[in-house]
Amino acid sequence: MAHGITPSEKFVTALCERAFIRLWTHPNPKGKKNKELCDCLIVCGPHIVIISVKKCEYKNTGNKTGWKRWEKAAIEKSASQIWGAERWLQTVDQFVRLDGRRISLPAKSERKYHRISVSLGGRGHVPIKWGNLGKGFIHVCDEYSIGVVFNALDTITDFVEFLDSIEVLIASGVQMLFAGGGIEDIVALYLLNGRSFNFSVDSNKQADMVIIHNDLWKNFYESNDYKAIQKEFQDSYIWDRLIEHYVSDLLTEGMFDMHSKEVTDNDLALITMALQPRGIRAVLAELFMEFLQNPELKVASRAVKGYADTAFVFLIGKSSDREYRARELALRCLVIRGRLKGVKTVVGIATDRPGTSEIGYSSDIVYIHMPEWTAENETQVSGIQADLGYFQNTQ
Repeated sequence: MAHGITPSEKFVTALCERAFIRLWTHPNPKGKKNKELCDCLIVCGPHIVIISVKKCEYKNTGNKTGWKRWEKAAIEKSASQIWGAERWLQTVDQFVRLDGRRISLPAKSERKYHRISVSLGGRGHVPIKWGNLGKGFIHVCDEYSIGVVFNALDTITDFVEFLDSIEVLIASGVQMLFAGGGIEDIVALYLLNGRSFNFSVDSNKQADMVIIHNDLWKNFYESNDYKAIQKEFQDSYIWDRLIEHYVSDLLTEGMFDMHSKEVTDNDLALITMALQPRGIRAVLAELFMEFLQNPELKVASRAVKGYADTAFVFLIGKSSDREYRARELALRCLVIRGRLKGVKTVVGIATDRPGTSEIGYSSDIVYIHMPEWTAENETQVSGIQADLGYFQNTQ
């Protein structure tokens, strides 16, 4: 649910919750001396997205005075709030949400800050100033582009990779000239170019100027290419719903640690799931549903490589013996960590096959993160594989 104070803030928060899921979306968080830090803060994995929303109705004065007044109220004040929030966040390890819940921040050495100004009221009449506005790069969205950016790039990884790509492009010296366009047209250009801004003139020379026309997004949105992308990603939202399922448990004290037998607020497995980009989610969702719903599959588990250094293990097991199922899931995850090259993090998900349980349905989730793999680990895996043979034979 959106909790922003003003209608504009509520709108932006709703977009964030849809794209980044409510567990990692924090509207109107508290900062220094319990004052509002920013309008919305996204914290997921190493990423911290600071969002400031300012609305100022543009008044046409017939000259640049109206532009300057709007720019100062809608962009410069927003940028100031963002930089102030970032300075404070760099000094703390946690913050307090508007509802009083404390949120831990990633380790300071791992944090990646992203700055978003949502500057409303210009309605396309004012040139948007964006980029490095003095203390770091700020991405500026208006009422036309904000929905496009959050809907077309609706995972935290897709979103920040787009922002980073723009910053790298501008830092390389490439000029972007807007022929009436906005950031929504940059999104179209990025997607049309294979999620890249590599505009090579030839194999040896990169383009030094890009002209952004104001019909790029409109034409792309109405194209068969966009419809094909939407169709390809349709099933990926099953993965989003799976994350939301676990988030609901976590936020209502319905998630338990199988070892301590106590309620847990550990969200590391969910963060790993949320960091999967949209394209990977489509693959994960398809394979998960096929594995879950196809009774002809005789295997008890399936391993799938995920984004970057992650992998997932899906396991079919009975709720009537959850401890047995949870142990088997953990062991299978450890084997995958040792056997899949480059994998450092494994998330396991176990549940009943639909229509088979006589006592109701439940699911278990396991998180393993092992940056280093030693000879001792290899010995453990060899022993575990013998155990897994036993598990498979008794099902």
